Amino acid sequence: MDDAPRASDDRLEAERLEAVRGLGVVDGVVNGPGLSRLIRLAARLFDAPKAAVVLVDEARIWRAAYVGYAGPEAPREGDLAHRVVVANAPVGLAVPIRDCAGRVLGALVVEGPGMGGPAAEEDLQALSDLADLATEVLFGPCAKVPTLESERLDLAIAAASLGEFEWCVATNTFRISPRLAKLSGIPEGELDSQGGNALYAYIHPDDREAVRANIDRQLAQSGRFTAEYRRTPLEHGGETWNSVAGVMLMDADGQPSRLIGVVQDITPRKLQEAQRESLVAELDHRIKNLLAVVQSVAAQSARKSASLDVFLKTFAARLKSMSSAHDLLSAARWRGATLARIAAAELGGLAPTQTRWDGPELFLTPRAAAALSLALHELAVNAVRYGSLSTENGKVEVVWRRTPEGGFALEWLETGGPPAVPPATKGFGATLIEDVAGRELGGAAKISYRPSGVTAMIQGAPDALADAPPIEPVSAAPERIVETVVAADETVRPGAIAGLKVLIVEDSLLLALELEAGLEDAGVEVVGCAAELGEALSMVELDFDVAVLDADLNGQSVAPVAEILRSIGRPFVFATGYADKAAPMGFDAPIVRKPYNVHQIARAVAGVTGRA
Repeated sequence: MDDAPRASDDRLEAERLEAVRGLGVVDGVVNGPGLSRLIRLAARLFDAPKAAVVLVDEARIWRAAYVGYAGPEAPREGDLAHRVVVANAPVGLAVPIRDCAGRVLGALVVEGPGMGGPAAEEDLQALSDLADLATEVLFGPCAKVPTLESERLDLAIAAASLGEFEWCVATNTFRISPRLAKLSGIPEGELDSQGGNALYAYIHPDDREAVRANIDRQLAQSGRFTAEYRRTPLEHGGETWNSVAGVMLMDADGQPSRLIGVVQDITPRKLQEAQRESLVAELDHRIKNLLAVVQSVAAQSARKSASLDVFLKTFAARLKSMSSAHDLLSAARWRGATLARIAAAELGGLAPTQTRWDGPELFLTPRAAAALSLALHELAVNAVRYGSLSTENGKVEVVWRRTPEGGFALEWLETGGPPAVPPATKGFGATLIEDVAGRELGGAAKISYRPSGVTAMIQGAPDALADAPPIEPVSAAPERIVETVVAADETVRPGAIAGLKVLIVEDSLLLALELEAGLEDAGVEVVGCAAELGEALSMVELDFDVAVLDADLNGQSVAPVAEILRSIGRPFVFATGYADKAAPMGFDAPIVRKPYNVHQIARAVAGVTGRA
């Protein structure tokens, strides 16, 4: 173990010597033009009789360029360049010359009478700048050999869209990196800093003074700063955003010496923030519109209903239709829905052998899809209660076509049922079809009552149609939840679930209260209501016969609760608002889709407990 440090030192020295000899400079040309100018400048800058670019070999030093010395070669031991290599730091007026890996291969040396003693910070900085230039001459322009760390740094800087800059206060210059030049439009290389103000010209005029004041304030407080700003307007009119961060370095006297900083292109993030704000505003608008529509549907349904029970059933069915339309729009990311899918959603579950729909592929806008969905729902409900679907031999046919004007025309035709009789008063369903749907579709709607059955003609303007979105791969389509207890399946034997003990797991307080009250009216004992996953897990040991589980509890899946109930043989049903996002699947349990009513839950509970 005692030999470990020495072995490590020997290895590092061997690598350093290999790098020195790999340059091919030792025993080569002396006082080449590039290095010769540098050492003459160093001697003149410090009024020194001697200056040299020195490489340190195993037992000797080699002056690749020099003034004031007898020759290029000298013993290593005791030489000022040797002391720099050993110290791995400046010694007097000698600063290291390093390769890309940070190894000290030699030194830029200034010597002579009066040159000894500690060097001032600005002198070392000037020598370091000259040493950097000597490195470029020795290795060639931009000839840094890539290392693992340098490659990682370059990748990180490129991935983050970063560019670097440096402000030398003493020389009053900015040094702009190629990366910064590419992302900001600032010329690459050195430019007059104009007292540190030159880069503000590349900030949008409307932001310039505020950014300047912000940076000055931060520098005065902490010596560091960060800021975001728009760049000067581009020719194509697009808006580009940058973020800048920097730190001021001080000299030995505490005066500003050098500012280093990085600039990042944050345009994609700013675009995402703007889109997010727009989506939030759109969501807020749609929610308020939806609440207004629900309020109107409730008021109109109540006004036209003969009893509370009729109102509740009618209103719940209309909400269910609105939910179906919402699912179709959500599946297409609110770009619209096809007319065929709307017809299938409203007619497919009623009487599959008695209904038929057909027509060209037409894609409706969200507004038109919601309106047509409600209109078809009202026609379907009327057909089930009073029309052709109230008998076994009745038929409903829905066909549509594109009109010459670019819109569409849909015809609803009932046959084989009882003769249609015009109602004594116009109900809300007819109002929805003829007035609301017609207006929302930009066209017209008319219902006719004929001896053969009800017919309806619904026309939509060209604005009601939209371009269909790109077809997504089938593999990318999320799993849809199949509702096993639908709105029409509400028949449950009186007293079927009376005496059962039920656990309710639902994170919406209002839904839980309504469900609890409805089940208790049916003779059920509710043993508890849980709103959180942890709370639900703590209740699985209670004495109950069946559980009603909301599929999602404030963002957490109810699957752990369902898994425990399955393991102990306790039946349960799912209640979910999801359509294209999976509820806990893989469980053999009924699924009731929101918005539901107590009758559907009762039907599902009766089914899993053998009381249907």
